[in-house]
Amino acid sequence: MAGVANGASSTEAANLEPQDPGSYPLAAQIPLKGFQLPEFPAHASRLRELTFTADIKLDEYQDMVQTHSDAIITQPPLPDLPKSITHLTFELFGLGFPGTPPFLTRLARSLPNIRSVTFFSCLIDGLDDASRKDAEKFFECLPNLRELHIIDSFARPGFFKAAGRLLEAHAKGDASEGLKLVDVSYTFRGHEDSDFLARVQGEDLPSLIVKGLVGASFDFVPERQDELAEAPEGEDGKKDSQKVNEGILPFASDGRAPTAVRKRFEDMSHGGQLKSLKILNLGMYTLRPVEVGEVVYACAGGEEAAGLVDITVSILLEEDWAAKLAEGLQYKGVAAVLEGIEVIGVPDKAQEEGEDWKAGLAVANLTDVEKIAAGCPKLGKFGMSILKLWSMCHYYGFSQQNQESKSKHDEHWTFHVATLTKTAGLYGSTTPVETRVNFQINTLTILPSQ
Repeated sequence: MAGVANGASSTEAANLEPQDPGSYPLAAQIPLKGFQLPEFPAHASRLRELTFTADIKLDEYQDMVQTHSDAIITQPPLPDLPKSITHLTFELFGLGFPGTPPFLTRLARSLPNIRSVTFFSCLIDGLDDASRKDAEKFFECLPNLRELHIIDSFARPGFFKAAGRLLEAHAKGDASEGLKLVDVSYTFRGHEDSDFLARVQGEDLPSLIVKGLVGASFDFVPERQDELAEAPEGEDGKKDSQKVNEGILPFASDGRAPTAVRKRFEDMSHGGQLKSLKILNLGMYTLRPVEVGEVVYACAGGEEAAGLVDITVSILLEEDWAAKLAEGLQYKGVAAVLEGIEVIGVPDKAQEEGEDWKAGLAVANLTDVEKIAAGCPKLGKFGMSILKLWSMCHYYGFSQQNQESKSKHDEHWTFHVATLTKTAGLYGSTTPVETRVNFQINTLTILPSQ
C-alpha cells in the first residue's frame, strides 16, 4: 500500500509517485493531522482503495470536531478526489469526524462509486448532533454501498438504527442492489471494562441486517497476547508474565440485545427477505437452542432449497441443548443446504465464588453431533468451543460416503475429530482434514481446518 503524507496545508500534494513510471498505484494510506485533504496527483487517477488514518494530537482533536454555535464556519472545497475509488477505510478516529462542515458527507458526494466502507477504532457519529447528522447523511449518500465493516468502532445510542433504515432504503429496489455484507466485530474487553457491553449498542446493531444480504457477522474476538513483545521487568528484575484474559462473554440470552436480534429475524422472515443470506455469525448474542432453529427458518423463507450455508452462533448450554438444537434444525427442512455449524457454548448456570466455572462443561460429543446432523443432509463440518477458549474447543469434520446407493436410514458417516490448538494465531493441527471457512474481521478467510 502506498503511503501518502499529509501536512498542515490542504494543498500539499499526496506522495504517490509510482516506482515504475508506467504503473499506477491502486491503494493509498493517508495519515491526517487534521481534516484537510491533500491534493491528489494525476497518476493517482486509478486508485481503488483509500485509507485515512488519524494522526491528530489529542489536545487539538476535540476542538476540530466540535464547533461552538456562534462560530463562523468556512468550508474550503475538497480536492479533486479520484472517482475510481471504491473502497474507503477510516482508522483511529476515536473522537469522530467534524459535522460542521460535514466531513463524511462531503467525502461521500465526492466519491460516488464507493462500494465498501470500513471503520476501524472510530467513534462513527462523533461527539455532537452535527457529527451525528453528518454520519447519517454519509450512509444516505452511498447508494452503491455493498460492504460495511465495523471493527472496534462505536456509536452513540440510536445511530445504528438510523443507519439501518438508510441502508434498508437502498435495498428496497432491485434485488441486486443494496448492502450485501455487514461485518461487525469487537475485541472483547469485558474482563477489565464493566461498561464494555453497554458501549457496543448490541440492541441497535440488528438494524443493520437488511434485505438482500449475503453475509452478516456480529462477533466478539478474544483478546490476543503479542507473543513477540517482551514482558516488562518487575521490581525484582525478573520478567513479569502478564496473562491475557481468555474467552468472551456474549450478551445474555434474556437481555434486550438478543431479544432485538430475534425480533429482527422474525420481522424479516415475512416475504422471504433473508433468502439471500448464506453466511451468518451471531457470536455476539446468546440464543437458546430452539431460537437458533427459528433464525435458520427465517433465513430459509419457507423454502427447502434456500437458506443458510454456514452459521456461527452462541448457544445457552441448557439441559438437552443438543437435542433441542437438532429439533429446530429438522423443522420443515430449514437446514437443507446448511454445510457448516460453529457453536460457541455459553454456561447456563452462574458458579459460586471460588468455584471452577469450567466444572461440568463439555463440548458436543459424537452422539450430539449425529443428532444435529440428522436434519442437515449437507453438513460437512461442526465446530464448538466454550466461550471461545482454546482449551475447550473441538472440531468435527465428516464426509458422507456412498450416499447415492444407500437410503437415508443406511448412510455411513466418517468422523474426523481433533482438538483445535493455537498455532501462530491460526487454527492448527498435525493432521489436516479439510478446509475450514472462518468468517471474521473484514473478509472470508480460508484457514486450515484444525
